[in-house]
Amino acid sequence: MIALLGMLCILALATLCSDNRRRIPLRTVGGALTLQIVFAGLVLWLPAGQRVLNAVSDSVSSVIGYGQEGIAFLFGDLAKFKLGFIFAFNVLPVIIFFSALIAILYHIGLMTRVISLLGGGLQKLLGTGRAESLSATANIFVGMVEAPLVVKPYLAKMSDSQFFAVMSCGLASVAGGTLVGYASLGVELKYLIAAAFMSAPAGLAMAKILVPPAEDEQDHHQDVEIPRATNVIEAAADGAMAGLNIAVAVGATLLAFVG
Repeated sequence: MIALLGMLCILALATLCSDNRRRIPLRTVGGALTLQIVFAGLVLWLPAGQRVLNAVSDSVSSVIGYGQEGIAFLFGDLAKFKLGFIFAFNVLPVIIFFSALIAILYHIGLMTRVISLLGGGLQKLLGTGRAESLSATANIFVGMVEAPLVVKPYLAKMSDSQFFAVMSCGLASVAGGTLVGYASLGVELKYLIAAAFMSAPAGLAMAKILVPPAEDEQDHHQDVEIPRATNVIEAAADGAMAGLNIAVAVGATLLAFVG
């Protein structure tokens, strides 16, 4: 009862702070809340759902873990936690690896198909754009820095509402790898997984309440021309350089604000 009351209070507060209350998409908000209930049922009460979602989360974490091999090769003991957790060596290089991986997936055409499938599914259910829907889905498994890389070619043509949704879902989620850290502190994994999956539709709902879509807003999924590299190696190199720029920007921003 307390949780339900809390949700109602948050929704009411978001409505009061909305840019345009008349433009709030009730279909998106209602559908997102329904998806939250469905996800909660899958991961909390159905063992089969728990196994599937655990397997997906473990697979994504394993892919990101491959990047640790390159980090260990470059930095040795600095990246092996022997001297403790060092953000510059344990987090920022993952951005470079993930950016290169996404660039390869775009080059072979896999990412565009994933956007059409997952993003299209959420688009039909919630009425949101494909790219912002896929970014919300990606936030279930990866952090808020890596998830926008999945839809990087589409960011430039996003509306204010769509871009705000990408950022909101990132702030609403916890990366799959971080869940392991919380689990080691004694939090039950099933609740962490439930929260991770429920945060995606919750982030979309809050974003669309605070910054509703404009009346003439369009989904530019088909209008974006994705630059093509000549081969996979060039695509990986270009993605790595783009990831390096992002990693440097993240590190510099943290240094400025934390310092």
